[in-house]
Amino acid sequence: MSQAPIKIILRNAVIAALPLALQTGCMTPAAKPQPEVKPPVDRCALPGPVSRPGQQSSITELLNSSKPAPLSKGECAALCESLIVKRSQQPGRTTMVGMEDLKVTSCDTTAGAAAGQVQLACEVTFTSINQEYAPAPPGCPPRPVPGRMPAGAHIQAPDETASALGEYFSSMAAMETAAVTAFRYLTRELEAYQAPEALIAMARQAVQEEIEHAEMAGLLSQAYDAKVPTVEVDDFQLRSLFEVALENAVEGCVNETFAAACGIWQHEHAELDAFKAVMGRVAEEESGHAELSWGIHQWVMPQLTEAQQQHIHAAQAEAIESLHATFQVEENPQVRRAVGLPESADALRLLGELRGQLWEAHVA
Repeated sequence: MSQAPIKIILRNAVIAALPLALQTGCMTPAAKPQPEVKPPVDRCALPGPVSRPGQQSSITELLNSSKPAPLSKGECAALCESLIVKRSQQPGRTTMVGMEDLKVTSCDTTAGAAAGQVQLACEVTFTSINQEYAPAPPGCPPRPVPGRMPAGAHIQAPDETASALGEYFSSMAAMETAAVTAFRYLTRELEAYQAPEALIAMARQAVQEEIEHAEMAGLLSQAYDAKVPTVEVDDFQLRSLFEVALENAVEGCVNETFAAACGIWQHEHAELDAFKAVMGRVAEEESGHAELSWGIHQWVMPQLTEAQQQHIHAAQAEAIESLHATFQVEENPQVRRAVGLPESADALRLLGELRGQLWEAHVA
């Protein structure tokens, strides 16, 4: 990790991303190069399925079998495949809607304790096809910058009768609510894998902070007569260390890190006093959550294989590019000014500073 604390890096990135005139106090801004013209993006389209190659899973299960153990390699592999597919199709358990390139990498069977039982242990790799929750982009209608979202999050559609600001605050409250579960599950996984106690303590603290963030956002939503969408998250399932590391690398080291920097920016620029007061606390605590994410990243990466590490770096790079695409379109001007969201050019400069000061050194 960088020697500078994440909180300092985030604040330095925000300062460096300010237009040159604001950094120097000049009245006339320096001439700016013409921005690169990019093809228009249909930002309001619903996200399509996302393919994620290199996924791994394992099964250890006691089964009834008409054949005694050990089963042949072909029988073992067929049984393993059927169980993996069946597990992926359980309703409400996962955001995965399909599987491709399923390969059984290891498979063994031994006799169970009772007659007619077989103990199966197998591992597989596959490409998952996911339909994940994604907040609606700016203007369709406006949404807060997403932070850490848990796998298996299901968020009700926003209140269409609310004002633009009401929708913003209700969506913010929903995402902060989802983050509560994300950190609760993360805490249980850190405990299960015997992470350093300091990281576990930070995760526990983040749960309480996210509860309070959700309450504050809910009050803002209430003030604008907007109903907070219902949030449901799939039941806890202990994931592999690789899956934990992958989610943390994307949701924490990229999305939540940028959300924390954006929160600092919003606190400085918001015109709505009530939101500015809320954001002062939220930005500080979200910066601490980014610190936690990078601490987990530093702890977990050396425990993974080289192939797993490469996969995680690629997923992070993809997430960074996705953030760049998100801010190619301007936010609703009323909402942007009220909550201090950066304009497109400002957001891209902020992303560029984070890339140069943080991501380039740690996302290969």
